[in-house]
Amino acid sequence: MRLADALADARSARRRLVVPYLLVDRRRLGRLRGTVEALRDAGATALELGFPFSDPIADGPVLAGAADQALAHGTDWRDLLAAARIASRSLPTAVMTYANPVLRHTLPAGLAALARSGVSGLIVPDLSLEESGPWRSASHRADLALVLLAAPGATPVRIAAIARASRGFLYLVSYYGTTGSAASTGTPDLAPLVRAAREAAPALPVLLGFGIRDRGSAERALRTGVDGVVIGTALEEAIQRDPRPAAVGRWLASVVGPRAG
Repeated sequence: MRLADALADARSARRRLVVPYLLVDRRRLGRLRGTVEALRDAGATALELGFPFSDPIADGPVLAGAADQALAHGTDWRDLLAAARIASRSLPTAVMTYANPVLRHTLPAGLAALARSGVSGLIVPDLSLEESGPWRSASHRADLALVLLAAPGATPVRIAAIARASRGFLYLVSYYGTTGSAASTGTPDLAPLVRAAREAAPALPVLLGFGIRDRGSAERALRTGVDGVVIGTALEEAIQRDPRPAAVGRWLASVVGPRAG
């Protein structure tokens, strides 16, 4: 099933949406299938595959460090496509990448390659709404759902515009700062932004990312009115502690509950 359909169906069934983030690393490809299956069985609705980048703007120390290691292992675009082929057999898959790696292959060719590998969604943290037009057109032609991010400081008017332009889901960032870091200026009230997104795009799921570390933070996120969560840094930390797929699955279940029903 494709990303947008899987999320929409789960939302219609009133199931919480859970999207774990896995960083692509050449040395992890051998256990990727088992890890994705374990995440699926633990309640993941879809998967976000992260492509390591040398100069990230959104990644905190844990994910940036893991990306540095992945690059040191020689991880490249071919590994991303291989990971996507593996992962998409078990879960609808979106790729998170900065713009530069895609543009290196040219926008149409890069997106077409992702689509052929089984990817059905795309997240580009350094892509603004104002610059997203060509990406939205190219993503539509490649049959990829281009997911846009919304910052917690955005106005309701801007959130509405981002929601109308986004496909698959709206990625709402929970605080000011990078992934896995403490909120630098407190946690803003996200409920008005969620309401604005709902009014602008009623059928679009809204997911909250950054700062989802355990069951308590997941439950607090859901109380803002979002449909689900994206879990990245804490999952990477769990993998670094014990990379066995069964252990990774147990960790996710401890956060969201089995099958996240």
